[in-house]
Amino acid sequence: MTDNFLRLAGVVTEKPTFKNSPAGIEHCNFVIEHRSMQKEAELPRNVFCYMPVAVSGTLADQLKNKLSKGMQIRVSGFITYHQSKNNLGKLVLHAQYIEQI
Repeated sequence: MTDNFLRLAGVVTEKPTFKNSPAGIEHCNFVIEHRSMQKEAELPRNVFCYMPVAVSGTLADQLKNKLSKGMQIRVSGFITYHQSKNNLGKLVLHAQYIEQI
């Protein structure tokens, strides 16, 4: 197994939601808005995206009463594909590390 992590900085766009699974595992979900200037083909490019973030376990529990709308954070983790009950798909960043910036 290799350590292939994505790191993305942004602003929390909505109040995070917290739920416990039937097994008692804490889960937190929220969305960050990322904006930056990148270079592509030697030209500047404005970059913008909304990224759903999922956090589980101990890290999710630690975020209670600490994570709020408007907070600037940096998230590291892995991306996976989620498909909703109505068959709509999206990429979700599963956070393994979060820091306020």
